[in-house]
Parts: sequence; structure tokens; C-alpha cells
Amino acid sequence: MGLSIQNENILVFIFFGIILLFLLYLIRRYEMNKIKLKTQLKLEKIETDTWKQLDQLKSRFFANISHEFRTPLTLILGQVESVISSSNDLSEKDKLQVATRNARRLLTLINQLLDLAKIEAGNMELNVSQNNIVSFVKCLFFSFESLASLKEIKFTFETDSDNIPMVFDIDKMEKVFYNLFSNAIKFSISRGEINVRIRLFDFQTVEIQIHNNGLGIPEDQLSGVFNRFFQADNSGAGNFEGTGIGLALVKELVELHHGIVTVTSNEKEGTAFTLKLPVGEVNQGKSANEIIFSKQDLSSDFLEKQVIPETDFLMPKTEKTFSKIHEIVLVVEDNNDIRAFIREQLEPFYQVFEAENGETAMKLALEIIPDLIVSDLMMPKVNGFEFCKLIRGNERTSHIPVIMLTAKANFDDKLEGLETGIDDYIIKPFNARELIVRTRNLINQRKLLRSRFKTSTVIMPSEVTAISIDQLFLEKVIKTIEANFDNQDFTIDSLAESTNMSVSQLNRKLNALIEQPAGQLMRSLRLLRAADLLKQNAGNISEICYQLDFNDPAYFSRAFKKQFGCSPTEFMKN
Repeated sequence: MGLSIQNENILVFIFFGIILLFLLYLIRRYEMNKIKLKTQLKLEKIETDTWKQLDQLKSRFFANISHEFRTPLTLILGQVESVISSSNDLSEKDKLQVATRNARRLLTLINQLLDLAKIEAGNMELNVSQNNIVSFVKCLFFSFESLASLKEIKFTFETDSDNIPMVFDIDKMEKVFYNLFSNAIKFSISRGEINVRIRLFDFQTVEIQIHNNGLGIPEDQLSGVFNRFFQADNSGAGNFEGTGIGLALVKELVELHHGIVTVTSNEKEGTAFTLKLPVGEVNQGKSANEIIFSKQDLSSDFLEKQVIPETDFLMPKTEKTFSKIHEIVLVVEDNNDIRAFIREQLEPFYQVFEAENGETAMKLALEIIPDLIVSDLMMPKVNGFEFCKLIRGNERTSHIPVIMLTAKANFDDKLEGLETGIDDYIIKPFNARELIVRTRNLINQRKLLRSRFKTSTVIMPSEVTAISIDQLFLEKVIKTIEANFDNQDFTIDSLAESTNMSVSQLNRKLNALIEQPAGQLMRSLRLLRAADLLKQNAGNISEICYQLDFNDPAYFSRAFKKQFGCSPTEFMKN
């Protein structure tokens, strides 16, 4: 009995010992988790502080370098404008105006970077006054109308009232709407619509919505639209390059006015930016040195300074210039000024055709069969790599050498381009002389290669080109001609029809490959066949002449002597 009680006590002690150990384990685990959490929070704080410091360093760097850029840009603009005003040469003025427009564009970007740096440092001041926000927005909106007309974009403006007084900084709000309207036009489809609607809620909040039915922003990227240096990837619809500064500045300036800006977007309905601004509470929560009340208003000075913005993203009609120069170069570039600059450099030496993107360029290339293509890489609709694949994959254009202009200079991009079929790369920014020399070299290399086959009586497709589609094309042409030696109705038109080309397209293709037009190639192959028949004593000269559709024996003899260096009679004797 005593032994039983003693065993029970031991079991109780063991049980309570296990419980105690388990409690000690839980306490220890809790303490370790607590220490781990504290360490994690410290690491996160260190990481957050590090990112803040890096962000401040980046902003300070951009602010400093922007200041450095402004002085030389201002001097450049001053000197260029001085030359424009004193020059009477219209062509020189056009060149200088391109330089001025792009210098001003760069200056605008620099000013935006400086504004962001000022806001971040808390040094941005609001110079406010009470004005009619409806007149202000309407004036800015319709200053873009002539620009929108180039893309046939319809403008509509709606408002609950023609007069809504509001306290705001004219200069800051001008930057806000300039960015929003520029983006709306930039990403609108041709013959699209941009709508601006202004509404007043409870006489306290003004809501302004800018809606366009163009390219949508992917839903998973909407949250990053207002982040600095962010660029939404809508490459599926078009590649429009930007800086990622404009919308970040819009958000900062709107919040400086104690307002909010939001965005909604989808592929079917387009994109809408909505601003909600207080009517007269700009100074709420601000110190005296952050807000300055002024007497500025929407006077004629404001109206006069509304200048049509940059038009680089618009797509002009393709111009065709014909000259006595034989070689044709197709320039594919979506930036109007760069395209005009390239054309200006090449036009003294070649016929130059232009296209604003790969889609338009492909149609034009099939029509004109150029001797060389100079193409940008980043373009809307069809980019440079996709365009090169289309060129290489089409029987009519597969032989055309392609020079790619790109700012992407890393090894992988170059390798991808070479695998696509690009013949040469030129890295932006490029020198005009380099472009001319590389263009000339590629065209001359093709000429030297073709000259080997200009008077050749035997053409081996594998020796002419390494591109399989061109080899197949030559084999097809040669077999078609050989199969119709005795067909008197077979003409150059028949040969062109068999290749699904026009006669001019066929001649340009054959000239590019072997420097022999279709007629000369047909005659060369017939004469080669005649030589074989003469070797075999398959008939007399007259019989062979008529058998191969040479209706004039005298012409047959002259052509035979020109190709083989002796007359048919001498050929038979030897």
C-alpha cells in the first residue's frame, strides 16, 4: 500500500515537472520571439532610413546637376534665338528652331526636377490668388486644340458653372494641367476623344476630371503611376517613352494645394485623372512663409504665354522624295526631329523615304524595296526588333540590310538584335558622319558582293546569300525560268506574277541580290542552256535559237558572243 502511494507521488512530481518545463519553454520562446521582433523592427528601421537617405541623395544629386544644366542651356537658347532673329536663311532657321524646341523641352524637364527637389526639401512656396478655375482650365485645355487636330482628336469641355472662384497658385496649377493634357493627347488614339469636366460640390470642393479613350494603364500598375521615375508598361499597345517625372510632380503640387489626384483606367474606356481641390482653404495647416497671397490673375499675359507644346509624339504623313539617285534608304523613327535630322544627312547621297513606326515602314518597304533601312529600336505599335523580324521573314524584303539606332548598348540587347538579323548597330547619341559612313559601307559591301554575279553565267543561290529565304527565292526564280525555256508566252510579267511581285519589285530584288534585272537573268539562263545544247550537238544554231525563243538569229549571235566571248559557230568548233 505504501509503495503504491509512493509511486503515485513520483508520477505527480514527473507530471508537474513536465508542465514546468513546458511553461519554461513557452516563456523562453516568447522572449526569443520578442527579441527577434525587436531585431527585425530595428533592421526595417535601418533599411527605411537607408532608403530615405538614398532617396534624399538622389534628389539632391538631381537638383544639383539640374542647376548645372540650366546655365549652359539658357546660354544656348539665348544664342540660338539671337541667330534665328538675325538670319534670313529659311533652311537655317528651320534647323535652329528644332534645336530651340528640344532645348526648351530639356529645360522643362530640368525645371520639373528642381520643383520636385524643392517640394521634398519643404522650400516650395505657393503664390496664391483667387481666380476663376473654370476659365483657367478651359484656356489651357483649348490651347492644345491645334495639336490635337493633327491626330483628329475631339475636345469636349463640360462644367456646372462658368464661374467658380478658387484660391490657387497659377504657375503651379499651369504645370499640373500642362502635364495632364500633354499625357492625354500623347496616349490618345487617332480620332479619339478627350473630355474635361468640372463640378462644384457644396461650394467647398472642385472636382476636375480629364478623360481620354486611348491607351489604358495596366491595373496592376495603377498604384505606381504617381511614383517618381515610374513608367507604365503599355508596350502591347505602343511604346511611348517618358521620364516618369510629370505625374509625380502633378501629385506633389496638387497635395501642396491640399487636394488629391486619383486615376482610373481600363482598356475599353481609357484613362481618367480626377483632381479634388478645396475652393478657399489652401492656407490650412501652412505656415506664413509657405503661402504668399498675390494680386496675379488670369490676365492677357497668361493667355499670351500659352504655347503649343512639343509634337514629337505625333505621327506625320510619310513623305516621298524621288531623285536621280539610284539607291533608296528607308528611315524608320517615331521622333519627328530625329527623323528629319537623319533624312537631312542622307538625302544628298540617297533617295530617302520616311516612316514613323515599324507597321507603316513594313508596308512602305514592300512597296519601294529599299537598298538599306535605318530603324530606331523603341517605337510605337511595332518596335525595331519586331520590324526586323518582319523584314527578314518576307521574301520581298529579306535581303535588305538593317542599321539599328538604339540607346540600349548592353551585350544582351546587341545579341538579340544580331539574332534577329540586324546588320549593324549605332548607339545614341550618334555622330552624323558615323551614320553616313556606316550606311555607305553596308551599301558598298552589298554592291561588291552583287558585282561577282553581274555577268555570271552560272548562279548558285548558296553563294549569293546566306539567308535561306533568299536562297529559296533565287532557286524558285531560276527553276521557273528554266521550266519555261520553250514557252514563247513566258515574259517578265509572267515571272513577276509567279513570285507574287510587280515587275519593278522583282527587278529591285534581283538587282539587290545578283545585280541582274529579270530580263537579263532570263536571257543569261537561256544562253547558258543554248551553250549546253550546242555542246551536245542537239541541233544547229538556228534550231537552238528558235527553240529557246530567240526569234532573231542575229540578235542571238550578238548576245551569245557578249556572254561567252565568242560566236555560236566558234563555240561549236572549240
